[in-house]
Amino acid sequence: MVRVTLLTAKWCPQCPSAKEVWRQLKQEYSFEYEEVDVNSERGKELVEKNEIKSVPVTLIDGNLAFIGMPKKEEAVLAVQNKTVEQEGKEVDRQI
Repeated sequence: MVRVTLLTAKWCPQCPSAKEVWRQLKQEYSFEYEEVDVNSERGKELVEKNEIKSVPVTLIDGNLAFIGMPKKEEAVLAVQNKTVEQEGKEVDRQI
């Protein structure tokens, strides 16, 4: 299953809107979703690993997908493309 991780900060003015976009999409599409504050232990690890300099940042399956506020349409396409990619790999394993 596709995993979306949204990195946010309390001081970030765009973060509430980004959270709302991903929360709405979570209601419409099947993917795992987590919100991580960049000041948390996990957040600090992800910031260092991905060399993140600003928030919000969206990771999809651990890879940088969006910096800043994603457009809803682009977010939908990113999740759908990753889902198709994963399903293709699953079919390959079964053959």
